[in-house]
This record gives sequence, C-alpha cells and structure tokens, in this order.
Amino acid sequence: MKYVFLWVLLCIHYVAFSQNNISQKELTNTIMAFSKTSSVTGREEQAQQFIKSLFDKGICRQDKLGNIILTIGSGHPIRLFTTPLDEPGYVISQIQEDGYLKIAPVGFGHQGKMYHQFLQGNDMMINSETATTPAVSTTPSSHYDGLRVNPEKNKSVFQWQDAIIDVGVSNASEVYKKGIKLLDPITLRKKPMVLADKYYTAPSISTKAASIALASVAKTLLKTHFQGTVVFAFTTLELINGKGLEAVVNEYGPFDEVIRFNRFLNKNTAQEDKILVNKIIPTNKTPQEIVTPSIPFRHPSTIAPNWGNAKVYEVGLSSNYINTPIETVSISSVEQLIQCWLRGIDNMDWTVSTINYNDINQKSIGYTSFQKEEKLLSQLVSCYGVAPDEKPVRDFILSSLPKWTHPTTDEKGNIIISFGKGKEHDVFVAHMDEVGFVVDSILSDGRLALKEVGGFFNWIWEGHTALVHLEHHDVPAVFEPRNNYLQNTQRNLSIHPLYVNAGYTSKQEALLAGVLIGKTTVTMPKALVRLSDSKASARGFDDRVGCASLLLALENINPHTLHKKITFIFSTGEETGLVGSTFAENNLTDITLGFPIDTYVSSDAPMESKMFGYCPLGKGAVIRVLESINFIDRTHLNKMLEVAKQNNIKVQYGMTAGGTDGQGFLQKGVPSIPLSWPGRYSHSPVEVMDFNDIQQLVHLISAIMQSP
Repeated sequence: MKYVFLWVLLCIHYVAFSQNNISQKELTNTIMAFSKTSSVTGREEQAQQFIKSLFDKGICRQDKLGNIILTIGSGHPIRLFTTPLDEPGYVISQIQEDGYLKIAPVGFGHQGKMYHQFLQGNDMMINSETATTPAVSTTPSSHYDGLRVNPEKNKSVFQWQDAIIDVGVSNASEVYKKGIKLLDPITLRKKPMVLADKYYTAPSISTKAASIALASVAKTLLKTHFQGTVVFAFTTLELINGKGLEAVVNEYGPFDEVIRFNRFLNKNTAQEDKILVNKIIPTNKTPQEIVTPSIPFRHPSTIAPNWGNAKVYEVGLSSNYINTPIETVSISSVEQLIQCWLRGIDNMDWTVSTINYNDINQKSIGYTSFQKEEKLLSQLVSCYGVAPDEKPVRDFILSSLPKWTHPTTDEKGNIIISFGKGKEHDVFVAHMDEVGFVVDSILSDGRLALKEVGGFFNWIWEGHTALVHLEHHDVPAVFEPRNNYLQNTQRNLSIHPLYVNAGYTSKQEALLAGVLIGKTTVTMPKALVRLSDSKASARGFDDRVGCASLLLALENINPHTLHKKITFIFSTGEETGLVGSTFAENNLTDITLGFPIDTYVSSDAPMESKMFGYCPLGKGAVIRVLESINFIDRTHLNKMLEVAKQNNIKVQYGMTAGGTDGQGFLQKGVPSIPLSWPGRYSHSPVEVMDFNDIQQLVHLISAIMQSP
C-alpha cells in the first residue's frame, strides 16, 4: 500500500511539472511574439490588437484613447492592475525627393548617450496604415573610411539627426506608393531571443513581458471566484503625456488599491528574481526590493492621476542592458511578477492559466519578380561562414551544383570545378566567407571575448542579438554594449574587445558546451529582406551574391560547347588575407585570365561622396577597373565592354576601395579583371543590392565563357 501511495504522489508531481512546463512554454512563446510588435507611443495599434486577441471576443473594451480595459469581479475592494503598452520609438519626419527618409524621436524614454547609435546600420520596420514595410538605417561603407577627411571611427556617438532610412526606392512618389506617409512610426526590426532557457531579450522587453504577465493574471482570474473587482488596464500614451492611465483612473476609479508596472523601476541585475517596488507591498510574499525610479514615470509637463485614497504600489523587473535593443530579463522574474499581481488578490501560490496567442496578420508587400534569384540568394545568405568556418556555405554550394560538374575540395576548403576544352583557360573566383568574429578568449564568468575577422565598424554590432556557431548548432546570444554605454560619447569601440553573452555562467560551462578558443565563430542573425521590386538587403551579400552569380551562370552553360577551359573557384578566407584563392590559383596552370567576382563598393548612398565609386544600383554589372590593389589595362577593359555590347548586357565601370581574390592571378603574371555588382553599406548588417545587376552580371559571366 505504501508503494501505491508513493506512486500516486510521483504521478501528481509529474503532472504538475508537465503542466508548469507547458504553461511556461506558452508564456515564452507569447512574450516572444508580442515582443515583435510595434507600439511607438501614440501608435500602439499592433500591441492593442495582440492583447485583444488573447481573450474571447467581447471581454476587452478599447476606449477612445486606445486603452485596453477588462473588468473582472464585482463589489469592493476595487483594484487596478495596469501596465503601459507603448515603447520609445521614432516617426518619419521627412520624405526626401531622392526617396530617403529622415526620422525624429517621439515622446521620452530614449535614455542614454548611445540610445540612437543602436539604429545605425541595422534593420528597421515602418508601420503604416496599410502595411508593415521593411527598411534599413543606412551607414557609410567601411571600405571608404580610410579615404574620408573625417573617418567614421573618429566621430562622436551617432545621433537620431544622423539617421537616413533606405526603403529601396529612388524618389518620393515611390515611397508614397508603398503606403508610407509622414509621421508613420518606425522602430528597429525586433529580433527577440531566449538566452540559455533563462532569459528573454528584446527591445523594451521588461514592458513587453509585463503586458503578457498582466494578461496571464487576467486569464487566471477569469476562471477564479474572488472577492471584489479588478480593473485591468493596458494603457497608451505613457511616454508622451501619460493621459492613457489618467483617463482610466478618472473613468473607473476611485480605487482601493493600485499595482502598476513602472518601466523606470530598474536595476542592472537580471539574474535576481526579486520584484522591484517603490515600497513594500504588504501581505504579499513575493520577494521584493525597493528601488528608486531612474526617471519620473510621467513627463514633467503633465499632471499625475488623482489616486484619491488608493494605496498605490509600483512594480518593476530587474534587467540587464536597459535602453538597448537587447534588454534582458529573467524568465523566473516574469513568473514572479505574475504571482505578485495574483497575490494582491490572495497571498498564496497560484496556478496560472495557460495563455495562447493568435498570429496577428500584419500586412506586408509581396513581390513576384526575381523569384529564382531571390530563392538562391536567400538560401546562401542563411548559411553562416566566417573564416575558418565556411563549411555550411561550402555544403550548400556543393549540393546546388549541376550534376555534370565534378567538384573537388582542396586542403584550404576551396571548391574547384573545371570544364570545357581549349587553349585558353579563364578562371572565375567568388569567396564563401563573410565578416564576423572569432572567440579570442573566455572570461571566468562565461562571457566570450571576440576578435574581429575582416574589416567593419564594430559598434554597429554592439547591443544587438548574436549567434555563437558551435559545431552542430547555433547558440542565441547578445553582443554586450560597452560598460559605460549610458554615458559614452564616442562612436568607435576601440579600447576593449566586443563581448558576447550566451548565458554561460563560467569558463568551464562555455568549454563544456563546445566553445573553442580561436575556432568558434560569432555573428548575428541574418536573412534576405526585400525592400522593393528589385532591391534587397542582407548581411553577407559580400560575397554570397558572387557565389550565387557563379551558380546561376552554370545553369546557362553547356560545357561541351565551350571552346576554352573554364575553372570556377569558391574560395575560403578572402576576408582574412585571400588565403584560399591564393592557394588555389597558385596550383592552377596555363591560366589566361582571372575574374574575381566580388562586391563593387558603390558610393550610390545618401551620405557618400560621388567623386569616386559612383556606379548606381540597378544600372548593370560593374567592371572594377581601379581598386586599392589593382588597375586593369585598357585592352582588357575594352574587351569586356565589347563583350557586353555584343550581348546587350548593361555594364558600368569605375574605381572603388578594397581588393579581391585576384591577387593570386597577378602573382603568376596573369591579368585580373574583377567583375562586380554595385552594393551599398559594405560589410554591415544591411548591405543592399539590386537583382537587375545580378542578372546582368550572370549574363556577363556566361558571355565571357562563351566568347572566342
């Protein structure tokens, strides 16, 4: 009988554990989904729609200011549980004739000297009346910094006045056709993550998590009999005038007790599970810690609500990296916040109802053009390949080659393909690697110190989500902001290395997880995003576009009809010193001409000087006649122009900064003729290219292979 009793106890414990896991999973999924919504103060529509979708139709009421209200129960005491819906953000303040946009901040809450710097060179999202439109916050190309009178790395911290937004069009009328209007809200594109199954990270995550926590409390009380009334208010306008909460108090008060979430109650200790309070909430056994708000929760020009005789308590969440895109709170502290609100009803351990969200249909513009090119390039971009870890890219390329090819992989990891016959031997090379980081050391607390691989502006990565690429899987992480980011006034991150936090708590834990010093690479999440009918943005177009161009060129070739020998090289280690290409090119014989395929760093960008590097996007492929380490002769330039003319191929030529994989050809006395597509914002998370240029580049490569 004793064993039966123990078995029953174990079953009850297992069921309770399973239900708790399911509940936490649903809570996490809902918070992650809600964290993607835009809710710039005064334009909280996406957040409002999401919160209402969590409840059965008719349970929520939306007032004239946009507040979402639920009233549960009856009689006294009357309590108010409330949290704000809004977040700091920006609006479109100017639509320029050239199609670029300027922005301005809305309300307050943009705390810290570096707050606006986290915009530079990163993905944005515009939320208009008709659609959600992707955009990029532009950045100068890092290749040109050595040519600038005032280099970017020497400038003071980036400000919102410096921001220029690219939506992939060339004039104001095209902006309006996308449904974008003056004063539409704009934010960073949200990329929420769960770190080490312990932490949520996203912009304004404490406020976002508090909203879902409050919704969980409401869902639980809807199924509970209790004494009194609870008014739940998800309020608007807090960061501009505070009138949302004031209207709720005036309409639904007076209250006996108020527990409101205050985003400005914060402490930089996300590991702690205590709820932050302005004063201890009595008869509430939730662990609490008194802190002072970092700034008053109301704008000085507004009047605080008239609370009357209500007992008013403010609660908050401890968080790391506050006022950055990677604000981080612990999952357990969010669960404590739920219990804190519920213990305002009855001071016990509550079983929380599960919460499920419905996908909110956020309309976006769809494109049907360049589908083949987009699919291939999207797949290549989704592969990560910082040297020396190009294997994911190499595996994809090998799987994408036509069956008639017979590729080999040399000791440097290069893919070599040769076909065709003839006295001439043309070699085309595109590199598989990308810029990023490698782990340089592991700190005693488990954080990873990084070393840059390739040349780029390191501050553009700071304060954003990261991926640690282990041998068999990727680990979500964050690029930590510098220690003094709230006070720092210098743009460049030059004194200390960039650190990554993947949730490891010790060096030993990081090593056991598979982190290898000098080998494990680190990047940030990436994906191809269509900006317009012909333009797209992604990190790693350099040189995934080159790889895609060679793969597409292979589709158009019958190797048996060629009158020359052709070799394709997909090379490794270009960003670390042309490692793979130099090795491969030195092992080839009888090369006639070399054709590196790589980005043409174009000055077709709003902040760049047009005195050099000006080959506009959408005007065709580019011959890189003059670059930092090469200058092709007139004979070969004229030959390329003639090939393009005979085949009706749009082509440009010009000068730019940087070099290519062609140095190995030159060492052998073989002319190097770099072929390119024009690209904006080189070596940044938001490189931009035009599919028309890829098509022309593919035609040019095919024409050269078939030319006599």
